[in-house]
Amino acid sequence: MKIYVDILIIMGFLVNYFLLSGTAKIMHKHIHRVRLSLSALLGSLSSLIIFMPELGNFTLLLIRIISALIMVIIAFSCDTFKEIYITSLLFFFVSFVFAGIEYGISLLMGGSNTVWNNSVLYVDISLLTLCISTIAAYTVLRFLRILLDGRGADTSYTVTIESGGKAVSFKAKTDSGNNLTDTFSGKPVIICPKSSVSGIFDETAITGMLHCNYIDEVVTPPKGWKLIPFSTINSNGLIPAFAPAVIMIKNDENKTESHIDAYIGISETDMEYALFNPKLINAA
Repeated sequence: MKIYVDILIIMGFLVNYFLLSGTAKIMHKHIHRVRLSLSALLGSLSSLIIFMPELGNFTLLLIRIISALIMVIIAFSCDTFKEIYITSLLFFFVSFVFAGIEYGISLLMGGSNTVWNNSVLYVDISLLTLCISTIAAYTVLRFLRILLDGRGADTSYTVTIESGGKAVSFKAKTDSGNNLTDTFSGKPVIICPKSSVSGIFDETAITGMLHCNYIDEVVTPPKGWKLIPFSTINSNGLIPAFAPAVIMIKNDENKTESHIDAYIGISETDMEYALFNPKLINAA
């Protein structure tokens, strides 16, 4: 069976891109697209050892571990050994889930030609099989994330957000009842009063969005904002939200910090604290 270098690198890049994105999704971590792409490219290039003479098991294990660690450090900007360790374990877990699902679906769809050398598996599969495998693996990871999101703790936090070169901080608490997420991206939403972001945005413009009747009026939110449907026991409607460049949640007790990938939703209610689901910091 022939192995095409371009196909090997392209497929490896796409798979690694998904694996890293899936890891970030489980951990609710923001991951920069450039760093993600560089990390995925590195992973795909490491698969070129398939063309080398057969290496020893210890050498292969060492190469794989070092390659994975470098990928994780590049993609997630890990600073501490603990962060590298936890992220790497989750990355390996996501890889095993995807590999198992891909292999199973490949068999169900009539099998595929494979070449195995130096712990690198070259699979000659169709684009359809790859797409189905990716969707199935993503579904499994989302279900796992929902299960993990059931955990949480209640304490006092400080949320710092940066947007448009400006930064503001405000107090927050966990609320397991806040299950609001963006339907399309799956990102959780931190609910905060409009005064919390007045240092970044014009409060008059925010008030206008909050008072707008989106049902009877055709209104387009300002650039960078979107409307997310919400429903409570007493009311339902649309909440204006935006995705800051940076969201950091600091535990006021143990001073630990978590960089989060989420939306900031603005409430007109005069809230003392912003509210977020504890799932945001469970895996961070």
